[in-house]
Amino acid sequence: MHVPAGSVTSHWGTTGRGYFCFTTASLALCLVFAVATIMVLVVQKTDSIPNPPGQFPLKGVSKHINKTKLSWNKDGIIHGVRYQDENLVIQFPGWYFIICQLQFLVKCPEHSVDLKLELLINKDVKKQTLVTVCESGAQAKNIYQNLSQFLLEHLQVNTTISVKVDKFQYVDTNTFPLENVLSIFLYSSSD
Repeated sequence: MHVPAGSVTSHWGTTGRGYFCFTTASLALCLVFAVATIMVLVVQKTDSIPNPPGQFPLKGVSKHINKTKLSWNKDGIIHGVRYQDENLVIQFPGWYFIICQLQFLVKCPEHSVDLKLELLINKDVKKQTLVTVCESGAQAKNIYQNLSQFLLEHLQVNTTISVKVDKFQYVDTNTFPLENVLSIFLYSSSD
């Protein structure tokens, strides 16, 4: 078999670059996930710090709403983000890291249940998670299911961020109220 000169070398160069790009992308994804995990742990840890007089503890998702769009308690809103009509509204342009984590508690009916979490930017779905729980024929049992979304996005002033679920009745607001989190961090300012 005759192989032209240089063809083996060029094949290895192309393959090597492919592996390098794949490895780099994988490491970047792992880094983003690690940073997101640390941020969630820091947010959860700050809850143990005593609250100043006149402030209430953070409670996550509001309990008395039975709609698809979630309403959040305003206790954790800080400088640079405004809360309006169940939306977080950006006040400074830049790159933002957005984390949403919801805990669901499903008392299994006799059929399967689809749980869906949607992260919206200006009413457009940017990220979505869907999971089916309670396989058909399962005995009546409780299933705890955590759904999370992470997003790094460049946002302008007055950009709105909201969260929707298909079945609010399964969002756990009693057992793990602090597990329901919508966090926004300014990663890099445009100014």
